[in-house]
Amino acid sequence: MVRLAGAASPAVPAVPFGLLAAVAAIGQVAANMPLPSLPAIGTSFGVGAAELVIAVFLAAFAPAQLVWGPLSDRYGRRPVVLWALGVFAAGSVVCASAPSFAVLLAGRVLQAVGGAAGLVIARASLRDGREGNALGRGMAGLSMAIAAVPAFAPLIGALLEQAWSWRAGFWLSSALAAVVVVWGLARLPETNRAPTDQLGLGAVIRAYRVLWADARFRPPAIVAGGAMGGLFAFGAGSPMLYIEVFGLTPVAYALYPLIAVGGVVAGGAAARALMKRGTSARALALGVAMMVAGGVGMATLEPLGLFGKHAVNVTMLVFVLGLGFALPAAFAVALAPFRDRAGAAASLAGAFQIFCGAAAAALTAALPMPWVMALCGLGSAVGWFLARRAEA
Repeated sequence: MVRLAGAASPAVPAVPFGLLAAVAAIGQVAANMPLPSLPAIGTSFGVGAAELVIAVFLAAFAPAQLVWGPLSDRYGRRPVVLWALGVFAAGSVVCASAPSFAVLLAGRVLQAVGGAAGLVIARASLRDGREGNALGRGMAGLSMAIAAVPAFAPLIGALLEQAWSWRAGFWLSSALAAVVVVWGLARLPETNRAPTDQLGLGAVIRAYRVLWADARFRPPAIVAGGAMGGLFAFGAGSPMLYIEVFGLTPVAYALYPLIAVGGVVAGGAAARALMKRGTSARALALGVAMMVAGGVGMATLEPLGLFGKHAVNVTMLVFVLGLGFALPAAFAVALAPFRDRAGAAASLAGAFQIFCGAAAAALTAALPMPWVMALCGLGSAVGWFLARRAEA
């Protein structure tokens, strides 16, 4: 059995790596699969804002994470994530059979609410049994898996649209959820060995307030928010840019996000190697520097007369290489001090991260995508500066 690298507590059972990756990535699969079909969805329903299919998903994904973490702290990781996957499957069916754009968006909300549990509980499960650099390496491995598992989702979505219709991708999402539920029933262990006894709304709000006020938590969460904002700004803005401006077909476009995936995986692999010798803080600093360079570099392409798909690809690759370093390091730094509240900490950091992604995706409807990516890179730099100041 392949298991996540890192020192696990003997009291906490190791989670099969493939299962943990599937649980964490299923929401990302759902977020990415419709990307090449956005123009077709807009045409099908006669709407001019098909980007809402992405923005609504992300806007629901963020607050949903705030629910699943405390629930898993109270009732355990295993039962909560299995129920959440059932909600995800139901939402996928609603999307696949939607008679109107409004119903499609409602189904996307259900997908997001269910899929949000995967990321939270995968990260909390890692924190349940790992400490120090081992936690950072585990987070890097999980980030690589999250990037790799949905890597081909846009391509699969484009091929399904070409062969049948854009609805076929949502039917596939529901089938994948069913497979992960069956797998989880058979192989997913419970890693929360010290469940809390408080779940009232007041207690949860107080816990989140204390976490956000903590200078050990907030700065790395801001770094993660900037990283995800840049990634989803590219995801929301690139279909129209590559298909309508650069003239690619939906199937050809679906190959280009693989550049982003390759960058995240390569950055995550390098971060894991770095954290064997150094600390998560070093990976964080290097990643933020690369995200700033990539985002600002992309924003300067047009003024310099260099704007084109290859130049965009190069600057995007720099950004996502930095993301591969910074994102797992940010979560490791943010969660490390809070083993007794791992679910809540993972929820709050994840919700803020995805909220930033949703905001950046929506912002691409008003601002050029490169400008949004530059803002996201600079936002991560602010988080890194605050983290350094807190250490001083």
